[in-house]
Amino acid sequence: MAKRYMRRKMQVTWYGDDFLDVVHKYGDEALFAAGGVVLKAAVRNAPRKTGKLVSSAYVSTATKSTYKKRAYWRKEKKPPVNGATVGFSAPHAHLIESGRRKAGKFGPTARRRKQRSGNLALIIGGRYYARSKYTRMRSRPFLGPALEETKTTMVEELALTLRTKLERLLGAVRL
Repeated sequence: MAKRYMRRKMQVTWYGDDFLDVVHKYGDEALFAAGGVVLKAAVRNAPRKTGKLVSSAYVSTATKSTYKKRAYWRKEKKPPVNGATVGFSAPHAHLIESGRRKAGKFGPTARRRKQRSGNLALIIGGRYYARSKYTRMRSRPFLGPALEETKTTMVEELALTLRTKLERLLGAVRL
């Protein structure tokens, strides 16, 4: 038995160009929102002994950033094109995230030891020391697990931001 196919006339409206315009115009804002989701989870997971690590958290895109410059802290990592960076600028953030494998010591150079000039090499906590030892440290990751934890919510936040911008644009076009 032969099948009949009916042809219907449909009017199709193409909004693909509008969507691409929204992505180009508001892409950084959407990436900033997605980075904020990851940052919130990383701050929640970060250890809080003094609170300096948590206060050093930032999100950065090409147009927006929450980075705060502080003396002796790490500089802001610039994000790639059409990307976002989530980071911590505290000088000890990398040690907490990935740990330290070896123990060791540092002090004056061999030349200073021969001279016995009395110059002290280090200032730790406002006191001067000639040498110091450091121990091995286990890792306590907080940023990596936050990224794994928020994979889906990060994409949902990005899509939600772009969707609201597109609806505003299309609502303005229809009126």
